Amino acid sequence: MANYIVWLDHQEAHIYNLAVGGMLKEHLKKHTHEHSNSHADARGDQENSRFFHEIAAKLNNAEEVLLIGPGLGKSHFKTHLETHHHAQLAKKIVGVETVDHPTEKQVIQVGKKFFKAYDLFH
Repeated sequence: MANYIVWLDHQEAHIYNLAVGGMLKEHLKKHTHEHSNSHADARGDQENSRFFHEIAAKLNNAEEVLLIGPGLGKSHFKTHLETHHHAQLAKKIVGVETVDHPTEKQVIQVGKKFFKAYDLFH
């Protein structure tokens, strides 16, 4: 089991696994199709769903998850987890924080600060 920090927007995700043996990092990009037609919204929803399922699959051994990012992507991901057969993972989300485009070092600092503060209250 591990704590995770997931920085995401609607185009990419950086997944930081804060495991006992050290930190592991993965980067995922959403696969998009650049076609113009009246079904663009439906296709966008399908692409988001596939992208969110990919992220969720990377968190299968999560104990706690902190979601961070600049816009609504993190909230949309959380909603996806709650409504698309990932209810157990959704329960492991311990926070959702707005963070623009941090460096890796800043992500780690946010995570350390957050998980330390979180542990004080639980």
